[in-house]
Parts: sequence; structure tokens; C-alpha cells
Amino acid sequence: ISMSLSLMISSSAFAADVHGIFMVVKGDVKITSGGKVESAKVGKKVFPGDSIEAAADSRAKVVMSDKNVLNVSPDSKIVIEKYENDGKDKKNVELNVLYGKVRASVEQKYDGEKSKFNIKTPSAVAGVRGTDFITGYNPNTKISQVITFSGVVAVGTPGPNGSISNAVFVRPGQMTSAGAGQAPEAPKSVPTEELKSMNTDSVT
Repeated sequence: ISMSLSLMISSSAFAADVHGIFMVVKGDVKITSGGKVESAKVGKKVFPGDSIEAAADSRAKVVMSDKNVLNVSPDSKIVIEKYENDGKDKKNVELNVLYGKVRASVEQKYDGEKSKFNIKTPSAVAGVRGTDFITGYNPNTKISQVITFSGVVAVGTPGPNGSISNAVFVRPGQMTSAGAGQAPEAPKSVPTEELKSMNTDSVT
């Protein structure tokens, strides 16, 4: 028993090393951790498995321990389903946008195979190598949208082992949409003024 307990402690200690910290909290932002719901505060830690929910006119900025930044928009809920980074070559991130939008500014480099950074919604999944982009999901229309500011984002439907099927590649200044059970549309350019507005609105 003591051996298994020590293994549990060491594995949980490793997991505790990977976390985020709320750097900005505006309005009504809740965090659910271990089944417990609390109000988010600047300086509070966020761990894999936690969910973040921002009410109307509320937003949050979380900086992860590996310098990746998550900006949660108003009327949004995301779950940090998986966040692994051992500081070497084991990097695996999976975020789930239940509704609303999250902007991910990804400083780390991912190859999409051995190391992954995927953001999924109920109708699509977006995978990055290292970039800055927004993923949104509207539960009323069941449509996902991905807008890229820098880098390239692969957007498609979830495949086995975190892979992305039917992928299209969304480059800077482009966007794509995907409905439930449908492959994403061919990427198209976002009008300059609209892109500027999205860029400003999605950062806290």
C-alpha cells in the first residue's frame, strides 16, 4: 500500500507542476476544480481537469506554466482536459470549448504527432504547431469557427489518438467554419477591419 501511495503522490506531484495562473479576471468568472466551483481571482492556479466559465461581459486571461496564454471570452466555457509538459519532449494539450470562444497564444512548438496542442468543440478540432488563434463554438447553430492571427492551424474532425481528419489549414488572416458532422469549409480571408476588431476584442 505504501508503495502505491508513494507512486500516487509522485505522479500527482508531477501533475501539479503543470498549471496556469489567472493573470486577468474581469466580471463574473468561475473555475470548477475537483467538483468544487469557486470565483476566479488574479493569482489563482488552474490545473489540468479544471473548467473556466466566463459570464456575459466577463473574461479571463490564464498564463500556463509553459508560457502558453489562454484568453477566455465573455459567455464562454472551456475545459482544460489534458495539459502535459515535462519540460522536454512530452507535450500534450487538449482543451475543450463547450461554448463561446477562447484565444490561444501558443509559444511552445508542437509537431502534431508526438506533441499535440488541440482545441476541440462539439463539431470540430483545431491543432497547432505554435501560433495565435481563436476557436469558437455556437451551441445554437452548432457551428465552430477558427480564426488565425499567426502561424498555421489544422482544422478538421476528431480522429483516433488525437489526430485530425479531413483537415484544412487556416493561415494568418483566414478563418474556417464547421458544422456538426461536417468537414470544415475551405479557409477564406477575413476582412482587415474585422480581423483587427477580433484581435482587439479577444485579448484581456
